[in-house]
This record gives sequence, structure tokens and C-alpha cells, in this order.
Amino acid sequence: MKAPKSLRDIIEGAETLVYIEDLSSKKGLMQTINPLAKLVAISAMIISALFVTNPAYLLAICTIPVIFALASRIPLKQLFTRTLCIPLFMALISLPTLFLTAGNPLWTTNIGNITLTITTPGLTQFFVFTLRVWFCVASLSLLILSTGFDKTLKLLASLHVPPLIIQLFSLTYRYFFVSIHEAQSILIAKEARTYINKQTLNIQSLKDLGHILSSLFIRTYERSERVYLAMKARGFDISKTNKPPIQTLRARDVIFAASIIVAFTYLALL
Repeated sequence: MKAPKSLRDIIEGAETLVYIEDLSSKKGLMQTINPLAKLVAISAMIISALFVTNPAYLLAICTIPVIFALASRIPLKQLFTRTLCIPLFMALISLPTLFLTAGNPLWTTNIGNITLTITTPGLTQFFVFTLRVWFCVASLSLLILSTGFDKTLKLLASLHVPPLIIQLFSLTYRYFFVSIHEAQSILIAKEARTYINKQTLNIQSLKDLGHILSSLFIRTYERSERVYLAMKARGFDISKTNKPPIQTLRARDVIFAASIIVAFTYLALL
């Protein structure tokens, strides 16, 4: 996804980033695996990654989501776009470990009366933590992208997740796009009243975005009240949500999950 140059690019980019149904309908490796088997396999991958402390091994297993994405015909651009923000944020949080971890000094600098020293163990911990976060986020993103939102909700329902949580996820996802289209309508109305020949992203545009979001929040709240009353009037009861049966596991589903569990357990024990 290209860098946003205007408010319209930001809004359109948000919709593109969240919509995942096209990727889950492609014919690829992960799309043909039973969602339950994928959940078990990816859970094993994430749990095993928490015990891998060797940076070389961790860097090697970070290629697994990339390989699965290629085998599933999921564009790497889509995968990396969805998985870079959280690891970057966690990398900023873990920056103090570079200077607070004791060990052999690797680089030293003086800022006034303060001496900052990056140690080899600190750099290793920083590297391992950031890679581990990216691997976990990428694995979960791969599960969602290859399964689709509807099948993911059915999987959660079959695992007896509380209906309140499932309905919360469902309504949030469905009405996210309604909110995006509402924001686009507000933006079109604004541009029609304050025409500027060259639409670029600047300080004033960000201020306008704040006004749009505040107006959108009020409209969303009012819409949610109307939708809830309409659902109640039609007899909606969250406790009566149907739970779909768990799909039958095939031989290749069991082989896929078992091979992932065995391989990552071996890596965690190294």
C-alpha cells in the first residue's frame, strides 16, 4: 500500500487494510486447510517461538509465515503492511534494554553527563524480542487472511467462545466499513464546500481529519443506538446464537498440524 498523500488516501487505505475476504477465497495451501487445524498449528508455532532464544533460529522461523503466504497466494505486500506497525511499536518500547542490560560494551556515546552504552546481550535481547513479536503477529495475520472473517467467527463459535465476544467482533467488522463510507461522504461534502486544487497531506489536513473523526464518532453512536433498537424490535437475542458444528478433520489437516507441532517443538528444545 503506497504512502498516503491526502485524507482520501488514508480513508481508502484503512478500508483496504481491513478487508480480507478476497485473500481467503484464493486457491492456496492455507486456504485448503481446516480452520481448526490451522488454529492448532499456528498456536503451536507461537508458543514454540516464545521459547526460542537463539537469534539465528528465530530469524529462520520468521521465514515460515512468508513461505506459507507465498504458498497461499497471499501477496507479501499485504502481509507486511498488516504486520509492521505493532513490531515497530514494541521495538520502541524495548529500546531501553539496549542500554540497561549488563554485558560486553558494543557502542558507547556521551550525552552531556550521561553515558549510554549498548551491550551485546542488550542488542541480542532487543533483536530477539522484536523478531518474536513480528513472528506472532505475522502468524496470526496469516491465519486471518487465509481463513476469512466469517469462517474465523464460525471457528470461534464452534470452540464455545462466549456469544457476546463473537457478536462484538462481528458487529465491529461489519460496521467498520459503514463508518468508512460515512467518513468518505463527510470528506466529499467538505471538499465540495472548500475546494482546493491540490489535495496534499499537511497540518491543516490532519486538523480536518480530527474534525471528521469527531463528527463520525457522533454519527456512529447515533447509528449504533438505532441499529440496536431495530435488532431488539425484530427479536434479536444474543444468548440464542446458533453454534455451528466443528468441521471434520481430514488426513491432510491432521498431518499439517502434527508436522508443524513436531517441527516447532524440536526448534524450541534446541
